[in-house]
Amino acid sequence: MREFVRWLLSENNSQMSISLFNIWHIFYLLVIFGGTGLLSFKLGRKSLAAKEKAVRLFAYLTIGFYVADFFLMPLSDSYSGIATHKLPFHICTLMGCLAPFVQFNKRLAKFKTPVVTLAVASSVMWMCYPGSALGGQPPFSYLIFQTFMFHGVLFCWGILNLALGFVKLELKKLWQEFAGVLLILVWAWIGNTLYDGENNWFFIQRSIFPFLSDEVMPFMVVFCVTGVCFVIHLGYLGICKIVESRQKVLL
Repeated sequence: MREFVRWLLSENNSQMSISLFNIWHIFYLLVIFGGTGLLSFKLGRKSLAAKEKAVRLFAYLTIGFYVADFFLMPLSDSYSGIATHKLPFHICTLMGCLAPFVQFNKRLAKFKTPVVTLAVASSVMWMCYPGSALGGQPPFSYLIFQTFMFHGVLFCWGILNLALGFVKLELKKLWQEFAGVLLILVWAWIGNTLYDGENNWFFIQRSIFPFLSDEVMPFMVVFCVTGVCFVIHLGYLGICKIVESRQKVLL
């Protein structure tokens, strides 16, 4: 049984490999984006209780995928024991940990809007350029499957909150996401300092682009994440306008 589990979680369980925007990368994107869109459409016709149950389920799945990873990664040959880079100092892992708190804790619910926006932004950015999953691994090895599914359920949780009306975005409140990015920057700096910068959390310790210096990288991170949040706001408001105009036509 143990050997079967190790093979299942191995990087050598297939001759296939995933690379940037090859068929397997596109497959994951289609499953996650298409599945989220279809689920949002189907749930839109359901009762409020059904909508709330679905959103809660994905909050559980998000933290569930994250916690389970620490138990499963030692069984995979992708890791040598438990990897410290999976600690919640990256924006995606941090949003995955915060999702259940803002979902279930009434006192923290006031922070739900920026967490939802940042969860969608960070998961989309990773899925479109999954740097940690482009090392030539089989598309269904543990490392690939777990990282895509974690980001996928985080993305779905955020989109369902927006699509089903549990969170409403206002462009004038974009400052909340900007403030959130700055707080994440400080949090990542603490992690990088404690762990000697070896994990480069939030990409602020070392530049990941050859054309940018290490000193400029933190500013670029803040600009890019906030910019993606701005695009999400615009997309959300645009879709709301289209839905409102169609409803007026039907009336």
